Amino acid sequence: MDINREIKRTVDTGKVILGTNKSINALKTGNAKMLIFTQNCPKNIKDDILYYSKIASVPVLEFGGTSLELGTVCGKPFLVSVMAVMSPGESNILSGGKVYGN
Repeated sequence: MDINREIKRTVDTGKVILGTNKSINALKTGNAKMLIFTQNCPKNIKDDILYYSKIASVPVLEFGGTSLELGTVCGKPFLVSVMAVMSPGESNILSGGKVYGN
């Protein structure tokens, strides 16, 4: 599975939330189906994501690039460190995540 293509397809055909605070809130409320974070995401944020995803049994995916690269894949002119997938649309992105601690 080409992660970049699946992320782009998710952004184009599904529903996503960009940004750390909104993504973690979606995870806490049980609305997120998956969280994606970058390699250069700050450790405290990554720890929060892994903690809450374990509690909610929501898969997470570590994007193999930087915030700038994820922003570019999403078609945005800004950095994206964390994004929540609310609806995958026509993509197969949900098959690429891992549920930590299970």
